[in-house]
Amino acid sequence: MKFLHTADWQMGMKAVHTGSSARSLRDIRFKSASASVDIAKARNVDFVLLAGDTFEHHDVDEVIVKRTVEVINQFAPIPVFVLPGNHDPASSGSVWKRQSWSSVIGDHVKLCDTPEPIPIGSHTILYPCPLKQKQSGLDPTNWIPSRAEDDNLIRVGLAHGGLDILPSPPNFPISPKRTELADLDYLALGDWHGLLEHGRSVYSGTMEPTSFGERDPGHVLIVEIPAAGETPSIESVRVAQLRWKQFDLDLQDDSDVYQFELELEKLQPLTSAVIRVNISASSSLTEAVASKLRGIRTPLIEEAFFLDWAQEPEATDLEDDEKLTFPGFFQSIHDDLTSMVNDEIPQGPGREFAGADPEIIRTTISLLRKLSREVEA
Repeated sequence: MKFLHTADWQMGMKAVHTGSSARSLRDIRFKSASASVDIAKARNVDFVLLAGDTFEHHDVDEVIVKRTVEVINQFAPIPVFVLPGNHDPASSGSVWKRQSWSSVIGDHVKLCDTPEPIPIGSHTILYPCPLKQKQSGLDPTNWIPSRAEDDNLIRVGLAHGGLDILPSPPNFPISPKRTELADLDYLALGDWHGLLEHGRSVYSGTMEPTSFGERDPGHVLIVEIPAAGETPSIESVRVAQLRWKQFDLDLQDDSDVYQFELELEKLQPLTSAVIRVNISASSSLTEAVASKLRGIRTPLIEEAFFLDWAQEPEATDLEDDEKLTFPGFFQSIHDDLTSMVNDEIPQGPGREFAGADPEIIRTTISLLRKLSREVEA
């Protein structure tokens, strides 16, 4: 038995933190969802699980609902099981009651709005745990019964909430032992936006990042379970169209700027990068450093999908790097390392290291300068 596990599509999210790019960001989520359809068909899965928060909230625009229905209908004839989450609970006035959903969604789609077992074929049974409200301190998986002695079916749970292993107090707390207590072969979870495995309890994460700081988002999972009691095989497949990266920079010299440039190179192409740059107040922005930052920031404004870098870098009144002095033998080391960065062969004790990796040399210079500042302070 093989299925696709996805969650937290968050269709219609406002994304106000991305300013004028918010609309484009909302549109891109539909591309990621369509990529999930392509993967499901290419891998010939038996069914698809959408583990909650398909929509950002119940008041999403009608266009969003219709576009989401269009994508989910593309899964046909693969069965799709959709679970109401805490953003789109199965409550009165929910998005699930709209004509744009109920009268258009295909027969291959099952809205799991009742906690009751659902047979899938002759070998699998699904235990959905729908949410009826936005917040609760109750475990929505509590109702799942234990396995009967003569039960040889593959048992799969479908839930939305927080495993009690997560760093923040969970909404809809789920026992981290639920798979053992109910003898589930797999518990497909939504709510946590990054890929996370805890035994057989697994978060697929959101298929497209929603904010900075999410841990390993942007995937769907292909899960294969040969038979009841056997270990699931889980493959993560990236579908995200964008990559989100936040830089918290403590800049002391041009070697730190060089490292920043190397990290930006990893984000190519920048047209699919959502970038935030925070520069520490303790940074030493000499005119040379500030000039290099301006040279980086200006093209980023045009190239990046979205850039949150509010201020034009300006030099501080801190002492220029060239005026730094180093105690004793360290001055010779600094001079030799600086020569190597400038493609010169040093004449001092560092001569034997000429030709070393430039990145390592720049890092060493940066550490020496930071150490000198701390000593002088």
